[in-house]
Amino acid sequence: MKSKPFLERLVSQWPAKALSLVAAILLFLFHNYSSLAERFVNVPLKVVFAEGFTAAQPYPRRVRVTIRGRDQNLTDFSENDIEAVVDFSQFNKEGTYRAPVQIKLKRVTEAPNLMEFRVEPVEIVIPIERKVQKRVEVIPTFRGTLLPGYELSQYYVSPSPIPVEGPASKIKNLSSVPTEEIDLTGKKGDFITEVPLLRNDPLLFFPAGDVVEFRGFVQETTILKTFEEVNIVVLDLRPDLRLTQDLPKGTIRVQGAQSLLDTIESGQVRLVVDCRGIVGPGTYTLPTRTDIPSGLLVLRYEPNQVTLIVEHRE
Repeated sequence: MKSKPFLERLVSQWPAKALSLVAAILLFLFHNYSSLAERFVNVPLKVVFAEGFTAAQPYPRRVRVTIRGRDQNLTDFSENDIEAVVDFSQFNKEGTYRAPVQIKLKRVTEAPNLMEFRVEPVEIVIPIERKVQKRVEVIPTFRGTLLPGYELSQYYVSPSPIPVEGPASKIKNLSSVPTEEIDLTGKKGDFITEVPLLRNDPLLFFPAGDVVEFRGFVQETTILKTFEEVNIVVLDLRPDLRLTQDLPKGTIRVQGAQSLLDTIESGQVRLVVDCRGIVGPGTYTLPTRTDIPSGLLVLRYEPNQVTLIVEHRE
């Protein structure tokens, strides 16, 4: 039996042969695809705006990138090799716009064609406003307390005011920015520290820097205190003379450091009368004066004078 020519044999039953070839190719591709590994990385998102414009609402700062490829390629690939960018620079009017997230390679890998990249989300929608700048005051924030008996008498923040930059709607009603907490715990003297500004809104920026200098002045707490029922004592009365009556009680109002006043007992505060001028029996009206520990300022005391009745001692 004479055999068929090669060409005739090749094209005979060609539909079945074509389907078999396609099936083989699909099986080959499926095998290769299923043998690929996956890796997930979170990449910082870089957003580009037109000059003088910025985002009016917060937007994602990172995106999720799925990298698919052969194990050996993924091993040599770092997330630092990827850059995610959204470009809004073509929009120079206020409004809400949509732009795709683009994945760029910072360096060429050995086999970039054998790797697949997918990003989530695939696009970003952002309302855009004009970018403005304003100078506002810096308000310090505190935590903790000074040592008992001390107070923060005065402080300075430098620099203040400072420039703040952001979307017009955010800057319009902004009057001040707080610092992070300044710890006062246990302090009893003047101090200087650098403290970061508290960035409550991610859309606000500090062109001159986000750290200020805080200078605090600490002094002892000054308080007022009134001593009641203070004794009045006589000094230098001649031994052959004596008083015929009991002396009244007095009152002394003083000002001083709280730490000192907390240690003073009532017996350490008194009014005295100098009797050196009394030479014999009789009635005398003499001034009083205070006798108190040093470091206190007398604001008021009474009585300012007392009447003494003096007679010979039997």
